[in-house]
This record gives sequence, structure tokens and C-alpha cells, in this order.
Amino acid sequence: MTTITKDSVKSLIDTGNMQVLLAAFDEDPDKVRRNLIRLTYTPDSHTTPRAIEALRYLTQERSDSMDLFFKETMRRQLWAMNEEGGNIPWCAPEIIGAVIAGNPQKYAQFFSYNFYAAIEEMSFQPSLVHAYDFVSSYAPEVTAEFTEQIEDLRSKLGNVPEHKVRHSV
Repeated sequence: MTTITKDSVKSLIDTGNMQVLLAAFDEDPDKVRRNLIRLTYTPDSHTTPRAIEALRYLTQERSDSMDLFFKETMRRQLWAMNEEGGNIPWCAPEIIGAVIAGNPQKYAQFFSYNFYAAIEEMSFQPSLVHAYDFVSSYAPEVTAEFTEQIEDLRSKLGNVPEHKVRHSV
């Protein structure tokens, strides 16, 4: 891939071309991460879960050799969720969840950070439910201790049936 842009990354995740995405990531991991995260900001209900899945896949494939890169990805999202971050990264809990789901053996301990950073902030709650569901689908043991609280939250939010619901909060 000669040029890594938001549009080129979107095209790769839309077509499911993960091998080319992985090659682009190997060429410039920061650009690919930046563009995938930017794609989570779109109100398009199909793009966000594809970007989240792509982040999970990249973590699965590269976290053993790039541990600090993926920890930094989670740290940036936790920071952005803080009021002082200056923006509202609706999908930050899901981005963190994607890293955890990509290598639960390595990153399981970060789910509690994600949970407590998001649970009290209404704008992050739908994304937290999605993160819980996503991580649970790969490693239910990581999320088990939070099940009761998430189910209470899911009930309060109306079950969060569609991914795009978070944009209406």
C-alpha cells in the first residue's frame, strides 16, 4: 500500500482485506491506528464495528512484538475519556475492548480500567456495553465479574440493540 489514508483504510475494512491492512500496519502502524480510530467517529453504523474488529485483528497479529504500541493505544483512549481530554471519544471503551479481545491473555487486566473509566459517564455507557459484549465473545472469563453491572446498565439503556445507538446519547 503506497498511501495510507482514512479512505484507503476504510476500503480495506469494508472489503475485509485484513492481510493488506496488516501489511499497511507493518509499514506505518501509527497511521493505520490513527485512521482506524478516526473511522470510529463516523455515525455510519457499519464502519465503526469494522474498525473495531480491525483493531482486534491487528492486536491479535502484532501484540506479541508490539506490546507497548497496544498499551499506548489503550492509554490514549483512557486519557481521551477523561474530561480534560477536550473531546468526547464515544467509542473509546470499544477501542480498548478491541485491544483486550485481540490478546486477552496479555491485556485482560485492562478491562477493569475500561469499565470504571466508562461506567459513570453516560456518553460512554453504550460503548462500554458493546466493549463488554465484544470482549466476552473472545474471553468471557475477562468480563465475568462485571456481568451483573453490565446487565443492569443494558436494562437502563434499553438493551443497546444497535451499534449506532451510542451516537444518540
